[in-house]
Amino acid sequence: MKSYRNRLKAERADQIYVDILQKLIGEKYYRRPDFHAADLAAELGIDRRYISAAVATHTHGGNYNALVNDIRLREACRMLTSLRYRNYTAEEVGLAAGYASRQAFYVAFRKRYGLTPRQYRLENSDDKPDQPLS
Repeated sequence: MKSYRNRLKAERADQIYVDILQKLIGEKYYRRPDFHAADLAAELGIDRRYISAAVATHTHGGNYNALVNDIRLREACRMLTSLRYRNYTAEEVGLAAGYASRQAFYVAFRKRYGLTPRQYRLENSDDKPDQPLS
């Protein structure tokens, strides 16, 4: 991948990263557990390695899966603390945020925040209006 990072000009890496975020966040592809880097590359008409290179450049060495996981976790946190989703179980929140299973959601959540989603909800819920994912 290093060679692809070196071949990718900064402006092109920036544009690819913007396109990635537009698809993942703007079009909510992060909610699709079966949507992988290869699918995104095909949709954007570029080599998958350029996806990896652009993500690594903009996340200081991170990868596509970590980016998607970060987006999903931020969305799950927003949903867990939102009045709009107060009747959703933590599992339903995880599935709505794009996780393929309850277990995958709980493992990722606990690893990042050191709490279960339910504990996070209890400690962080308030009456704030919904804020869009940005």
